[in-house]
This record gives sequence, C-alpha cells and structure tokens, in this order.
Amino acid sequence: MKWLILILLGIFLFSFVSADGSSETQTDFNIQGCTFDFNSELIGVVAGECSRGDAEGHFYCDDDKFGWITTEEGRGCSLGEETYTLGDNFCCPSGMFCNKTGDKLFRCDRRIENCFNMTTKPDCEAIGCIWFNDICVENVRDFDCGIYDNKPDCDEDIWNLGQTGIGTEFCGTTIECNNGTIYTISEDECGCEWYPSAPEDKRCQVKLVGVQMFSDDIDTRDEFWCSNVYESGECIDGEQNITWYSTSSADQGFDTFGGIVPDDCLGILGCNGGETTRFCGEPIIKLSGFSLFSLFASLFIVGIYYFLSQNAEGLNKRMH
Repeated sequence: MKWLILILLGIFLFSFVSADGSSETQTDFNIQGCTFDFNSELIGVVAGECSRGDAEGHFYCDDDKFGWITTEEGRGCSLGEETYTLGDNFCCPSGMFCNKTGDKLFRCDRRIENCFNMTTKPDCEAIGCIWFNDICVENVRDFDCGIYDNKPDCDEDIWNLGQTGIGTEFCGTTIECNNGTIYTISEDECGCEWYPSAPEDKRCQVKLVGVQMFSDDIDTRDEFWCSNVYESGECIDGEQNITWYSTSSADQGFDTFGGIVPDDCLGILGCNGGETTRFCGEPIIKLSGFSLFSLFASLFIVGIYYFLSQNAEGLNKRMH
C-alpha cells in the first residue's frame, strides 16, 4: 500500500510542474480559505484565520472566504467584524495596530510609541495597544499559554493562545523526522495544557500532538506530545529575548528508541528548550517553504491515505 501511495503522490506532484520546471498552483480541491500574493509568492490562509509566518498579520481570510489586506482600508484588521474596540484581538503586521478610519472601516497603521512603556490601561489603549493581564502589549499573539497562572484560566484559554500564540507555528502542519517518518500535528489538538507537577510559573504550557501518518497498524503507530512554556523579555528596539522550557512524552510507538521521542522530532517543533532573540511579533520557528502548494500536498496525502485505508478495510471484511 505504501508504494501505491508514493506512486500516486508522485503523479500528483508531477502534475504541478510545467515543462520549464516552474510550479503551478492549480487544483481541483475545494480549499476552505483564501490565496494571497506576498513578495511574489502565493500563500494560503485558512478561512477565519490571520496570515502567519513571514506574512504574519498582513492578510485576513473571513468565514466567507473573502480576503482582506490588513494595511488597506476595510475590515481585515478587525478580523472581519464591523465593529472594533481597542483591546479586542486584531490582525496586523508587527509594529502596527488596528485603527478606525471611518464607519465600520479600519486599517493597520504604524504605531509610533512602544506599548511596553505604557503603565495604565487608558494610556495603553490610547495608542492602540492591548491591556493584557495588567501589562500593555502590542498583540496577544506575542504571548503563550504561560500567561495563565491557574488551571481554570489555562483550560479556558480565552485569548486562544494555544492555537495562535508563541510556539503554535506547526499547528495544522506535517513534519518529517525519525528517518523520514511523516507526522501530522493536528490543529484541533493544539491548546493550553495544565501540568501540576511543572515548576510553579510554568504549569500552563502550549501542547502539540504528533501522530504518524502512514502506519499499517493503528495500535502500533507512533504517537507523541510535547509542550513548551515561554518567558518573553521586553520588546526593545524591535527585538525581544525568548527562553523556553519543554516537556515531552511518547504515548505509543517509537519502539526502536525505547519509547522515547527522537531528538530530531522534538528539535523541529522547538520542544527541546532553548533561548533565542526574535523581532517582536515574529514566530519562534519559521516554516521554510510552507505555501499554498504545501497545503494542497498535505491535504492530498491525507485524503489518499484515508481513501486507500477505507478500501483496504472494506476488502478485508469481504474476504473474511
């Protein structure tokens, strides 16, 4: 079955390449999202989401699959809403905020003053920043689940940091590690998780779940989780120091590693702890080459695997 999947995948990928070697993005799949041109590269944004990665905050795709450019007048930065109040979540590139330009119209404008310098809620909101957890911030996406200091708030995750905050760059994507094994990181399972045995200020962590995509036996396939909690320094001159603490565990599989998740898998996801300096608002990990084409390819792989698995299961039942 694996060889058949690889052959079909090869045919699919070949159909995207023209005679001169350039790639095409035409497909018959009905993708629920929008397509934008960013620096001469097509990127896909899922319906109801703000663009991420290198194009962080530049685009918004509403639930009707209508695309907005957030730096142009419209409702892109207000996440498609006709009303926007300072303090609401917004979609803008780093260093910008959602500013009202007219009745039900908004636009991302450049912020001159530094949010971190504001010490009161009125002063914070007066320059288009967000008063978040008693501090003034540019964007809640600059924070992670560690901002919650108790289990109820961690479980509720009212700011949706478990899917949009720091450390969630791989939610909804696939990774390759462990000698070429493909794992899917389910976006639905990304979220904030409370770990009572972790250090006191690191108990609410961003949890990612990885599952092996191609396995002959569902009961023996690799499944694992890892989680991170981050400590963010001040945003000074556009740069910010980030350190993080990681935990991980294999739920099943990885027999050749003694039931331990390989370091290369953890490293790809940033789940081995570390320290870095980033530009404020930038993701911790940049996804190289992840575009609309990659999205189509990932969906195709999942669809083919599901289709062949169902057919094989049906054939097996008929034979018995």
